[in-house]
Amino acid sequence: MSTSVIEPGTRLAGRYRLDDRVSEAGGSTFWKATDEILARPVAVLTFAPGFPRVHDVVTAARAASRLTDPRLTQVFDADDSGERAYVVSEWVTGETLEDLLADGPMEPGRAAAFLLEAAEALASAHSAGLAHLCITPHNLVWTSGGTVKVTGLGVEAVLAGSTSDAPAAEDTQGLGHLLYAALTGHWCGPEGTQLPAAPAGPDGRPVSPAQLRPGVPSDLDEITCRALHLPVRGSQEPLTAPANFVAALSRVPRSPLPFVPLAGSTPPGVISRPDNPPDHPPTSTRTSPIDPLSGHTVPDPQTARTQHAQHAPRPTRPAPVRHSPSNGSGSVSRPVLAAIAVGVLIIVGLGGWGLSRLGGGGGDDTKDKAGAKTSTSAKPTVVKLKTVGASAYNRPPHPDSSATQDVGNAIDNSKSSAWTTQHYGNAHYGGYRSGIGLVIDMGKSVTVSNVKVMMPQASAAGTVELHVGDSKDASTPQAGTAAASGSFEINGKQTKGRYVTLWFTKLPNVGEFRAVVRDVAVYGTG
Repeated sequence: MSTSVIEPGTRLAGRYRLDDRVSEAGGSTFWKATDEILARPVAVLTFAPGFPRVHDVVTAARAASRLTDPRLTQVFDADDSGERAYVVSEWVTGETLEDLLADGPMEPGRAAAFLLEAAEALASAHSAGLAHLCITPHNLVWTSGGTVKVTGLGVEAVLAGSTSDAPAAEDTQGLGHLLYAALTGHWCGPEGTQLPAAPAGPDGRPVSPAQLRPGVPSDLDEITCRALHLPVRGSQEPLTAPANFVAALSRVPRSPLPFVPLAGSTPPGVISRPDNPPDHPPTSTRTSPIDPLSGHTVPDPQTARTQHAQHAPRPTRPAPVRHSPSNGSGSVSRPVLAAIAVGVLIIVGLGGWGLSRLGGGGGDDTKDKAGAKTSTSAKPTVVKLKTVGASAYNRPPHPDSSATQDVGNAIDNSKSSAWTTQHYGNAHYGGYRSGIGLVIDMGKSVTVSNVKVMMPQASAAGTVELHVGDSKDASTPQAGTAAASGSFEINGKQTKGRYVTLWFTKLPNVGEFRAVVRDVAVYGTG
């Protein structure tokens, strides 16, 4: 089939302008498009006339749109009521797991951290009754914004006609395939990747990661084998659900994200590819959109290959100690050094004796004065305060519909859920507003010492102000400000009030311009 009846420039629902046809397969087409109302790039799937699974794809997309985990591709819109059915989702750019493994396997601790993020995302999907069923190295992405993203949930399985009587076990095995690849650089799953195939053992099944790559920790080797139903030592049961995979992987040592240069390579996002054209310098950052039809990164005809240098900080090393010969010019002999040391000790001793004399004769009067100086009232203990609710301060005339949903995710003590705003065309809300507030209700007036915030690491940080007071808006006193990126802390300066507001005046770039808050903790005295 061909979807050529829909051409670049076509507008769907009066707002989604199809800009570039990225790929076409099996009667569906993947487009780079523009949401003209929110001035942001989006991905759009369209379908050929008579495509047999249009309703199923749209139904799957609508189900996926209810998920709030920021590590899953967001679905914005899906409709099959008119002549042209479509699915609109976020435009994801970055490097797939296959891209990241082009120069060899990952360091085991980083492989564990990378896959734990993916496993937690799939576990959240399964808790909502949704499965992926088509997990490949193309569906796991390190985004240009420095976050992990799982693409294609629900929709890709329908497009491929994939079904399963045991979806939890199917996705757990898929996670095992990805962990195997990350640890070894080889693929032991179904075809569809350019990674080299894993060698098979005498029983015809893939050899374990530790057999293929010396140095793979035994705990990671065991988890991989349990997910893939390969033989393991002892009586360990196979892993049959993403939640079980998460529980096992969370107990092993992991290296923190974002990535630092791997052995013999540069960080994801700045990996120089041997097939790059010679006119591209090897240090430039080249990120690509992710095609949900094929799963491959694809060339962005206009703007997706943005450049952003990501360099790991150089470790600070002490200056080398230089030893001069004992008879050399400018050297100091050991006897002289010893004499100097003795002199210093004498001076320190005399100084201490003099200070004690200045303090008085050591009688009762002196003790009384000292006691008067050191006796102070006990300070209240700073603790994590209980929150009773959260809301969004969303000033009209252009309300942010996403900001009003799932606000409680910001205070549920879980990093697998999040409160998010809509995507915007730039860091300043595309000119629609001056900011958006996340308002936390403490239930009573408290004294705020500091607020800890957990967000995804951004390629360009936003700006957030901390306001504390007795009203639900940004007119309350400002206690502090911080760069909105990753995990950070804002000093509350002992400001008192019932409502703690995070007022985002500038959006971070996490692949798109939006605020994503995974957790907020307020510390102080109540």
